[in-house]
Amino acid sequence: MAELYEGDFSAVTFLDDLILRAIRETASDIHLESTETGTVIRFRIDGILHTVAHIVNENGLYLIARLKVLAHLDVSERRLPQDGKFSFIMPHGAVDLRVATFPSLYGEHLVIRVLDRSHDYFSIEKLGFSPDMRAQFVDLLNRSYGLVLVTGSTGSGKTTTLYSALNVINHQAKHIITLEDPIEYSFQGITQSQIRPEIGFTFAHALRSVLRQDPDIILVGEIRDYDTAEIATQAALTGHLVLSTVHTIDAPAAIIRLIDMGIRSFLINATVTGVLAQRLARMLCTACRTEAEVPEEYKALAQSYNIVLTRVYAAGGCDTCHGTGYRGRIGIFEFLLITPEIQELITRRPAYTQLYEAAVKGGMRTLMHDGLLKVAQGSTSLAELARVIG
Repeated sequence: MAELYEGDFSAVTFLDDLILRAIRETASDIHLESTETGTVIRFRIDGILHTVAHIVNENGLYLIARLKVLAHLDVSERRLPQDGKFSFIMPHGAVDLRVATFPSLYGEHLVIRVLDRSHDYFSIEKLGFSPDMRAQFVDLLNRSYGLVLVTGSTGSGKTTTLYSALNVINHQAKHIITLEDPIEYSFQGITQSQIRPEIGFTFAHALRSVLRQDPDIILVGEIRDYDTAEIATQAALTGHLVLSTVHTIDAPAAIIRLIDMGIRSFLINATVTGVLAQRLARMLCTACRTEAEVPEEYKALAQSYNIVLTRVYAAGGCDTCHGTGYRGRIGIFEFLLITPEIQELITRRPAYTQLYEAAVKGGMRTLMHDGLLKVAQGSTSLAELARVIG
């Protein structure tokens, strides 16, 4: 239930309490939305937005002004987007807060990204990989060259997976350079660079310069165009390990995307070693989950993957999970290894369906397959699986 604030109001005290509450409830983002009746505040917890407060009258403006001062933004500028950051001190250490403003009909919309370094976000063992898939992925990371791609929709955890991959291979014998937009976390022993398209420092431009810095491993935040894709594949071809992301619906579609960008088939075969597709599903709260019936259509679907769904759980709701029935998130993965059979097919510039069918025939576990395994394990629910995969 959202709290209504319409009387005495201290922007300083309210903001401190708000940030503290967001950290305690493990919110990843705080939204301040200017509306006709005031300012609505929402937390994004486990990927879902929850309304927590409604501030009426001009009090919301005072709160936004306070945030802009802390983030070193221009308080008087309300017509253009701005970005800034500040830190909030907690007993366990500093929590970084990244602030982004955006002009809207009734005022400014602010989003605060909460980056709590005390959480062990970047452990590859905690992402939700099955042991065999994790071993295959780590094997590619330990190679001295190749292009490893991670794909998925916005908010599917691609950056977390890439940072976890860097943790696996980050040691003194390697020179690692990252090109990011934006830099969300800083790492010791890694050279991190912020992309700035407004001054011409794009991914493609930065990648050309990085190759003259004697890197062993390069992380490219995103492959968006032909130039970036061409340079990334050339870098992998000349003895570098390159990690990057693309926006596609699944792993085989990433290969089709590279072909559509104009990357030659032989270059894809010579450099791309694997593609990881992923989604994030909310984990059931173990304190209140309840057993549920398995619909017949899901029984049949599970059987097609040789999975027997004898018992599944549904979300309940308790104080531990703030009544949502879920607590935390887990990755659902699909991993395409580029085998000789897949390479031979790529040379023929296949249609998406041809590549997908060949990948499944070659042993690729699909997103739905991995998701059903996590339902069978009791990690998530069928309703959540339907929400994130469809």
